[in-house]
Amino acid sequence: MTRESLAVLIVEAGRAKVCRFNVELRGETLWTTKREDLARRVARAKPDIIAVAGSVEAAAQLADDLRQTGLVESVFLITPTADDEPAEPGQVRVVLPKGTKQVKPEGLLQRLFSAVLSAQARSPVSPLTGLPGSRVLRQEVEHRLATGEPFIFLYLDLDNFKAYNDVYGFGRGDIAIRLLSRQVVAATNTFGGPSDSCFHIGGDDFAIVTTDLHYAEIAQHVITDFDRRAPDLYSPKDRTRGYIESPSRRGEPAHYPLMTLSIGGVNTALRRIAGYLHLAEIAAEVKSYAKALEGSQFVMDRRRD
Repeated sequence: MTRESLAVLIVEAGRAKVCRFNVELRGETLWTTKREDLARRVARAKPDIIAVAGSVEAAAQLADDLRQTGLVESVFLITPTADDEPAEPGQVRVVLPKGTKQVKPEGLLQRLFSAVLSAQARSPVSPLTGLPGSRVLRQEVEHRLATGEPFIFLYLDLDNFKAYNDVYGFGRGDIAIRLLSRQVVAATNTFGGPSDSCFHIGGDDFAIVTTDLHYAEIAQHVITDFDRRAPDLYSPKDRTRGYIESPSRRGEPAHYPLMTLSIGGVNTALRRIAGYLHLAEIAAEVKSYAKALEGSQFVMDRRRD
């Protein structure tokens, strides 16, 4: 399999920069200092982000933000650490010289690249849900497109999940993600066929690959089941009033409704799909339309080429 380029996000006190390298470890450095600009650059750099920072907490927070916004496929935290300090689940640690406070990319490229290769060689399964991740999804989609047999691609995403994480914490957020993963698998096993597959793309994003015979029942069952169980994830007070209070991105008080589910579907029989990235782009567009509607929604792309 051809490896794509990797992006390295280096975080230091008061600034951050994004470096992009190909497999030969040659590349360019893109500097940025603003958080908003950083997100834009990260969205363009993709696919693997490595957070390098003197503060494990700051790097972990940034990694979670990037995952939840869907800007990256995977995040590897490379932090100054002692040899005997265990890594958190889902993290890759590279031991740096003791007392290191600022990290320069030039001396770390080979270590970073080795960490990426090591992580990619591991089982491509989400440690949180046990479902295959985005790398396996890409291979599955490309294989099906190559065979020419039409299929349905469902893209699932939780609404107001970030606000829930901010109020209830990442531990409770993981519970919500695992709940949705079980519902995705249960609906696919109940209504789908033997060739159907479920995937955990990352964060609160999931995908189902199914056929024209099963997709409506699967999508509707997941929505019904999630809407029934979602209120249980909240405190009695929040559940009764139907929303939670959390600061907006501008720091202003805001109300966020209880989590709902948006699903965007694409039928490859109706569109000429150039590849995985093209399919993902269409699915994301349809899913965004579903998210703009009130409550849990399932929207299929009805456009034809």
